[in-house]
Amino acid sequence: MNSMTTKRKAISKKLRFDVFKRDAFTCQYCGAHPPAVVLEPDHINPVANGGGNEMDNLVTACFDCNRGKSATLLSSVPQSLADKAADIAERELQIIGYQKVMNSRQMRIEGEVTEVCAVYESFTPGFTLTAAALASVRRFIEGLGVHAVLGAMEEAHTRRTVQPGNEFKYFCGICWNLVRSQSNGPRA
Repeated sequence: MNSMTTKRKAISKKLRFDVFKRDAFTCQYCGAHPPAVVLEPDHINPVANGGGNEMDNLVTACFDCNRGKSATLLSSVPQSLADKAADIAERELQIIGYQKVMNSRQMRIEGEVTEVCAVYESFTPGFTLTAAALASVRRFIEGLGVHAVLGAMEEAHTRRTVQPGNEFKYFCGICWNLVRSQSNGPRA
């Protein structure tokens, strides 16, 4: 044997298991895990470069990643599973927070739609808004705010020039005019 060649020492079964256990039986390069792949301990500092079988020099790799890496020296150890888990936990907390905000917003808007419907029904007893009309009310509330929409509903029902039965159409006209005036901004 040439003196330049580093002799590879076998890695004990216990050390293999300890490395796999530390890395949660997951390839630290691609994230694969059994039974989809066969795992191997990989030398961070390759044996060919003088790396040994110390726990700190070993990382869990799947067969394909280990063979693809070969004797290439890694400049840094891949992100640890603990770091990955912390990232995932942070993302989950953000998603949960976002969902709470969106659910709260939805509940507020639905309450405001109910409020606008109550005004409509107080002026037109026995009539309720259709699903399409409710969707319009919801969009107007989201764009204009509930107070503007309530004001438009009241105006549509108290304006003497509105023919009976056309109140909702008139209400929509008021709201669309408000939307247009908001999108055009104040005129000088």
